[in-house]
Amino acid sequence: MYDYSALNATPFPILVCNRLGGIVFINQCFTETFHTSDASLNDMMAHTIFNFFDIEAKSCHRIFLQHLVNQDNFLSYLILGPNKYSVNVAISASLSSPDEYCLAVNTCHESQIKSNLIRNKLHRLNHAMKGADIGTWEYTPQSARSYFSLKLKSLIGVKLDTQLCWQQFKALAVEKDRYKFNQLNEKDITPGSQINFEYRIFKEGKEHWYKLNSEAFLSDGELLTITGSLIDCTEEKENDLALRDAIESKVLALDAGNIGNWRAELDTEQVWKWNWDERANDMFALNPEDIGNLQRWVDRLHPQDSEEVLAAVEHSLTTGTPFSMQYRTILPDGEVKYILGKGKVGKDRKNNISRIDGVCIDQSPIFVAQKELEEINNELEERVNLRTLELQQAKERAEQANQTKSEFLSMMSHELRTPMNAVLGSLDLLTLSKQTPESTELIETAATSANNLIAILNDILDINKIEAGKIQLEERDYSIAETIDNVVKIFLPVANKKQISLHIEEDPNIPRFMEGDALRVRQILFNLLGNAIKFTSTDSNKRGQVRLKAEVVEHNNIVYRIAFSISDNGIGIDKQTQKKLFTPFTQAQRSTTRKYGGTGLGLAICGKLTNLMGGAIELSSSPEVGSTFRVELPFWYSKTPQPDDSYHLSASKIAIVQLEKQADQRQLNIKRHLESEKAIVTVSKIDNISSTVSSSDAVLLLVNDIERHQQSLIDIYQSYQQSPNLIIGVDASQMSQARKLMPQATLISIEPMTRCQLIASLKKVIDKELCLDLDELETDTLPPTSPNSANCQSLSDILVVEDNPLNQKLIAKQLAALGYQCDLADDGVHGIERWLSADYKIILTDCHMPNLDGYHMTKKIRGIEQEQNKESIPIVAITGAAMAGDAEHCYSTGMNDFVSKPIVLKDLKKVMNKWYLQRSAATEFHEEYDI
Repeated sequence: MYDYSALNATPFPILVCNRLGGIVFINQCFTETFHTSDASLNDMMAHTIFNFFDIEAKSCHRIFLQHLVNQDNFLSYLILGPNKYSVNVAISASLSSPDEYCLAVNTCHESQIKSNLIRNKLHRLNHAMKGADIGTWEYTPQSARSYFSLKLKSLIGVKLDTQLCWQQFKALAVEKDRYKFNQLNEKDITPGSQINFEYRIFKEGKEHWYKLNSEAFLSDGELLTITGSLIDCTEEKENDLALRDAIESKVLALDAGNIGNWRAELDTEQVWKWNWDERANDMFALNPEDIGNLQRWVDRLHPQDSEEVLAAVEHSLTTGTPFSMQYRTILPDGEVKYILGKGKVGKDRKNNISRIDGVCIDQSPIFVAQKELEEINNELEERVNLRTLELQQAKERAEQANQTKSEFLSMMSHELRTPMNAVLGSLDLLTLSKQTPESTELIETAATSANNLIAILNDILDINKIEAGKIQLEERDYSIAETIDNVVKIFLPVANKKQISLHIEEDPNIPRFMEGDALRVRQILFNLLGNAIKFTSTDSNKRGQVRLKAEVVEHNNIVYRIAFSISDNGIGIDKQTQKKLFTPFTQAQRSTTRKYGGTGLGLAICGKLTNLMGGAIELSSSPEVGSTFRVELPFWYSKTPQPDDSYHLSASKIAIVQLEKQADQRQLNIKRHLESEKAIVTVSKIDNISSTVSSSDAVLLLVNDIERHQQSLIDIYQSYQQSPNLIIGVDASQMSQARKLMPQATLISIEPMTRCQLIASLKKVIDKELCLDLDELETDTLPPTSPNSANCQSLSDILVVEDNPLNQKLIAKQLAALGYQCDLADDGVHGIERWLSADYKIILTDCHMPNLDGYHMTKKIRGIEQEQNKESIPIVAITGAAMAGDAEHCYSTGMNDFVSKPIVLKDLKKVMNKWYLQRSAATEFHEEYDI
């Protein structure tokens, strides 16, 4: 047995174990160092008192024995001892026995422990700074050496791999803030100096605020080094600026409105502490030291309001309901003020009432004004009552006189009308008898005078009805365009006879139908346009000009305000006469009645009807210059929806060609008028007229000056004389000249031209070109029918099922005109056979046929499609029926659409575009993508 006493003399902790790892001896230094005893460790396994890092208990024993067997001398491990000490272990073979080993156990050096602690702390600090979005930096002014953390680069928007120097970092700041960095280069900076400031950087197009903190120290080599942090404080700065603006705005608003702030809070002893600002203090004429003294405020309350105000405050503080009360206060000088107080109760986290914040507003000026207004109102009311009594008496007298006048005029008008009707009847009979030329002339003169007298009587009756309030306005849908057209048609011959140029301008934005009184609008336009033509003439000095213009002034989804302007260059009216022009029985001059005739009732009727309809009438005129009457009337938007077939030019292709190179406003208005009728309108150049004529349903060629473009116009006429869709629009004054140059051309007047005339002219041309009636069709020139046998090879992908040979030829020719070929079947049975034998894209079928009609044929085809899982083919009915419910019957049998007889090319074309072309496009798409 080895003498271990020598080991007790060593100053190192020694532990001896056998080859199996059992502890056989520990020296005195070991027991003192680790506070243990020999008895407590003897016979224990060595590995049980050492906890190897990251090694399980079973592995620990195996590894320990392995080192003993291998005699790994002085192999050191960082382990945790029995009392949680960090130790180093050195293993060596015992000098006394080959079966024993000595373990020298030393505690870790203090420097290593500190190093590990520092390393761990720095690691945690680095993570904390990253989590807090804090960037770090270091700068040595003397050597210009700098360091910037990755987090700092990320904060200022610099790529992480960028080699950033101090000057580049400084240059990122906005120019106004760069001077702040000069503080870091001052010579008087000493270790421990701290320099902190805020500056801005433009990052991603936005100004960002940063807070830079720093402290100077002496680094290795005794160089002054500044280290610091950088924080993005943009959000904090913006919030601060916003709060500052809000506070400033609040203060300005309170100052402007003379509004005082007050508040109260519960202190720790549950006592209410009051406070208010200087505005509130001045409002109650309190001293500065009185702020927060509730009793001083209570002393200012009006005795009659004090109890109620305090009770209301107590109620709010107890229940949490808002405080709101109007009360009075008495100032030391006796002045009474009216105060409006409002407050809102706040609660703490435990939902207990803890504060109240409010405002007080001085409303004394309002009460003073109200009192003065009340006195004025009382005085005015007395005056109004007295004046009302006087006016009522005057009104009753005027109504009685007006009623007497109306009754007299009505009686006289009827009494005069009776004999005048007899006179006119007698004169009419006399014209049928044989008369001498002198007698005939006398009869015509008498008839003219009688008719003029009847017109005067009609005007008298109209003005009488208006003044008596017996006219009832009618509210129904009507077309303003048709009203204008009717009036123009009446006066156009009169204007032509007087050689007056009549111009018509209609706003394309005027809806097709409005709700109003068509008769009264026509009456206003009739009077105004009639007067304009009556008082305008053409002589050697100037040509008479009359213009009617209708335009939308304003509108919404309910009401349109439309202005009608009638202008002329006639005799005009002086300012003095204009003041009384709308008075009944008044004309501009006394001589006017003798020269032009009339009663002077027309304008009075226009004025009263305009007022009755809620409109306004205005006059602008100068003597010998002309006059302009402007009537603005409101109309309700039509509530009745218009079906597509009510549009006269729906889906028609119309081209507008201007013979002159430059377009004008008239061309634009024509285009918009046609588009409002659902026409497809294009504007083409004269150079492209050939392709335009061939591709359009109608071509409108506008000619402003025939003489200037005579040869070009004749060339176009001769080239397209056989084209029935070419329409030439000329000025009415040049119409006769145009007819001589182009006797076979279709001509329309574009000056004057109403919207109705334009649409009617084009519709007439288009209908004449497109509509083919079966009963009137000549069949000699039609192509023969396609093969009828189902065994024949199909020539097309369109199948027409029709039993009438005439109808077959008609449909075949119409489809050919549209660029299609078709196969024919005689009835529904034959139609099913052909459909099964070929791949058709559409079927056009008659409804009434022998053997199997179109309805039952459609049902059978739909059944076969469903059984064989075939794609549904579009089936369009060709029917001569037009009764309500026929369309629903077609759809109920499985048909997709229908077209009515007589067959119209534009309707047939629309159906083919809808069903044939869409199906063709879908088929091509599926074939291209192999779907």
